Amino acid sequence: MTQPQELEFVLVSSDYATMQAVSKGVKKLGAKFVLVPTAHEARECLNRRKIDGVFVDMDVPGALGLIESTRKGTSNSKAVIFACGGSTKESTQILSAGANFLLRKPLNEEGVALHIKISKDLLVHEQRRYFRYPVNLAVTLKEGVGEQQGRMTDLSGGGMAVCTAKALKHGAVVDFVFELSLGVRVSGKGQVTWVSAEGMAGILLQTLRGKGGEQLDAWLAGRERLAEKRSQGGGGN
Repeated sequence: MTQPQELEFVLVSSDYATMQAVSKGVKKLGAKFVLVPTAHEARECLNRRKIDGVFVDMDVPGALGLIESTRKGTSNSKAVIFACGGSTKESTQILSAGANFLLRKPLNEEGVALHIKISKDLLVHEQRRYFRYPVNLAVTLKEGVGEQQGRMTDLSGGGMAVCTAKALKHGAVVDFVFELSLGVRVSGKGQVTWVSAEGMAGILLQTLRGKGGEQLDAWLAGRERLAEKRSQGGGGN
């Protein structure tokens, strides 16, 4: 089984001391680290890949705009943003732009690692939203008055891929019901975000009824633990 990817961070800075502190703090927790020197290169990087957290050196030209555009973007709008530096007077503006944490300069390895640990629940929750686990589950889909049975091929905290006999319409809002391996029924409403000629479709989970969100989170956490055990056992895929 594939396990969730390790956390990955981007630092936007051209300051050597800041780079050293963030690099050591991130690596101390076994995460990946990418350095980009400018706001422009950071935008290109964030457009190309999914990132868990972004450290933004507020001394970099365009830093505030980068925080705002990241929050308003699509692929990394939920990333945890650490603003590094900036004056006390600018704190309110930086937080309003979308930063989760303010780190005072000069940074140190321990402080960076501590803030990542504090934010880990946010990071792991967001990772569960987009990491897809392969599954083979029956799912009932209802669009308007029409209802059909399909097969779910993968599932995350934020969406699912399904295969249906009758093609779903792109953009359609559907009701869904499926049963997890725990014997728990999950129902809710979602929107079709993509379709293929082979009868596949992607559904974004919009709402989960009752305790569906908690049950799905528990199932995802169980899958993560199982993946970790298998990885530690050295069995591989």
